[in-house]
Amino acid sequence: MIHTPLKWTNVRQHFGYTWWAYALMAVILLFGWQMAYRATEYVPPPEKTIHVTIAGDYVSESVLEYYEEKAYEEFPEMELITFENIPLSLTGEGDYSGYTKLSVVIAVGEGDVYLLNRELLVSYSSMQAFMPLDDAVAEGGALYGVFSEEEIEAGTFVAEETDGQEHVYGISAERLYGLLNQGVDTRDLYIACTSYTQNTEYALKMIAWLGEQTQEEPPAWLEELEPIMDEETAQSLPEIG
Repeated sequence: MIHTPLKWTNVRQHFGYTWWAYALMAVILLFGWQMAYRATEYVPPPEKTIHVTIAGDYVSESVLEYYEEKAYEEFPEMELITFENIPLSLTGEGDYSGYTKLSVVIAVGEGDVYLLNRELLVSYSSMQAFMPLDDAVAEGGALYGVFSEEEIEAGTFVAEETDGQEHVYGISAERLYGLLNQGVDTRDLYIACTSYTQNTEYALKMIAWLGEQTQEEPPAWLEELEPIMDEETAQSLPEIG
């Protein structure tokens, strides 16, 4: 039997022609390992998870982690609590990827509690993405007494393609100065609960907690900023007549 000696040139030629097969094999092995890992990885049940999404201005990762830590202290029975930020181009210019991501996560049923502006609240409520909170804010409900009538009224409207009745789809988050002090601009945001959440009890508890734990005095810089903003707004208005 003739044995072909193993030479470096032969090895180089072999890999030169068949390198793609080894690369493909490596990819398949890596993919298979990831699938096996995910299949065996523990996933907390829906009733043990709560996901909060802030859609609007950019929020730093440190702020999101801060509220996750505080939420775990408040709800130690939860196994997974996450705070996520989806930055949006609220001026209507530039990158619209945030709006696309928001549409996708809502379409696939992700998230329990959202903070978003009124336009988005109305739009997605018309698609029945957010549940009416009428019972929750009524006497005996999970949110009763947490928010003022004005804050509740601000998020009350008739959503298209629903039952044609007024409902509380969101609650104004404007006075949640604790969030504002941490870098979350809440002045045009509303808190809402998704209609598809599988953890309604704790979604409402999270809304109540956000409302109760962030009742602080408005920061001094906000009082100084508002007159300037009012003046700029007045100057930007078109002349009538």
